[in-house]
Amino acid sequence: MSIPPIPPIGTMTQAQAATATRAPEAAPGFAETLADGLAEASRAEQRADAVATDVATGGPSQVHDLMVATSQSQVATDLVLAVRNRAVEAYQEIMRLPV
Repeated sequence: MSIPPIPPIGTMTQAQAATATRAPEAAPGFAETLADGLAEASRAEQRADAVATDVATGGPSQVHDLMVATSQSQVATDLVLAVRNRAVEAYQEIMRLPV
């Protein structure tokens, strides 16, 4: 087994040079994060509706499945409302700033 020598300080290996020249990936913006959150809240509500229908029609879902699904939907809805309220407060605060 051969151990390669340690390169001098300030030099890069080919792998490090290739990594350094790549452009960094952009993080998702606020609008994308907000859209993802709204979509997840919508999916949670649809899951709760599907489980409620399944329980009402005598399907394989149990009542505790319905309670979990409705609780998840409620938490997601509360989060969406909290973000909306904070956005409205921020907008109102910006509008109150003197020009």
